[in-house]
Amino acid sequence: MQTWAQITDDFHRNWPIYVAMPFVAALIGWVTKVVAIRMMFRPHTFKGIGPMGWQGIIPKRAPQMVTVLCETLTPRLVNAQEIAERIDAAELAALIDRPLRAEVARITRKVLAEYQPTLWGVLPPLAQDFLVERIQRSAPDAIVAVVDGVVDRIDDVFDLQTMATKEFLDDPITLESMFRDVGRREFAFIRRSGLVFGFFIGLVQVAVWALTHNPWVMPLFGLFTGWFTDWAALRLIFYPREPKKYFGLVTWQGLFQQHRVPVAKEYGSLIATRVLTPDRLIRSICGGGDSADVVNVVAQVLETELCKELGDLNRYVDLELRELPLFRDLDLGALRIAGLSATGLVNGLLDVLSGPTRGVAGVGLDLTQIEPMCAAFASEAVDVLPDLLLGSAERYLVQTLDIEGTMSEKMAAMTPQEFEGVLRPAFRADEKTLIAVGAALGFLVGELQVLLVEHMTR
Repeated sequence: MQTWAQITDDFHRNWPIYVAMPFVAALIGWVTKVVAIRMMFRPHTFKGIGPMGWQGIIPKRAPQMVTVLCETLTPRLVNAQEIAERIDAAELAALIDRPLRAEVARITRKVLAEYQPTLWGVLPPLAQDFLVERIQRSAPDAIVAVVDGVVDRIDDVFDLQTMATKEFLDDPITLESMFRDVGRREFAFIRRSGLVFGFFIGLVQVAVWALTHNPWVMPLFGLFTGWFTDWAALRLIFYPREPKKYFGLVTWQGLFQQHRVPVAKEYGSLIATRVLTPDRLIRSICGGGDSADVVNVVAQVLETELCKELGDLNRYVDLELRELPLFRDLDLGALRIAGLSATGLVNGLLDVLSGPTRGVAGVGLDLTQIEPMCAAFASEAVDVLPDLLLGSAERYLVQTLDIEGTMSEKMAAMTPQEFEGVLRPAFRADEKTLIAVGAALGFLVGELQVLLVEHMTR
């Protein structure tokens, strides 16, 4: 250990080295933080030779992180039943009325031609048009019944957690953006804390170096700076969860907890605009793994509505078609075709087609095809429903579902432990590895410092 005279003499001769030490330590603290943050997100795929290499923590741990996130997301923050019940089926039907009528006309002609070919084939075009128009008029009521039916069974036909998980995994950039954007204040704090902690550790390093001139001082202090600044920054981000006073002077609360209100708003906005959008929700319901269940619900509603028109199907065996409500109310007015009454022509055709109406082999309304006909209609309807809704009612759905507002409000009301779980998975995964890398980088910079000092003092 050097005497005070030796220390002052050495300082006068090598003062630039002493002055540089805290700044170099601050640089070590800052660089190790920048590298640590970078290593959380990059590279997207494993880079290295054999087992020696690195893949960004978030890309590497994406499945596990997404599972944790979606378990928090649903049903704690967003409940499918809760948001679906906000939809006013009648208002939704009114918004899509015009494109709905066009699709109903197309599907009706296609399905009747396939499942009731005899009846449809012998009806004159005018009668077909009137029949299609009648079905078009009943379409809004059918949409109301369909929406209400799907909403009532939303948890049976749609898994929100599975959908959210798939969206995150299919779009890794969204997951990365969530951590990067929502945690940007925390990442900025980590970088700044590296500078501050590193500088003060550097002041201690100056004193130890002046006393010992031991070549191990700089690499060991570099290692400690890299390790401590990483560890301390992570602790200060999340702890304490509640405000706590230290030494009777300084009050501190984990940075993430301090920012819970803006974080909740940003998190809600990101989820609402990039994950649980009306477009993705509706397309997932209508085209996801459970879409067959949705088709079944729609088919049941359509069959129920049709049965209201036909009444008790068993009564219509051996019944004349003109007595069915569907045809009885068909009014062609005073329209004439080739000098003959259109109503008379249709009634004549119905007389020809009248007879047993179930299981008819030749002509007539085949009631055994009602169920498959409704299923086919439902399948066609579910296929076009996303475009119908998103083309005319997307703004209504955004405002009504209010995913962003719901999530922001519920996140702000979470307990500190629950709130921490939103961002903590990104840091907890391989946290020790990150700290170890910071320490190793600090050691290497410290060793470089020794070599530089030895070169400058020769």
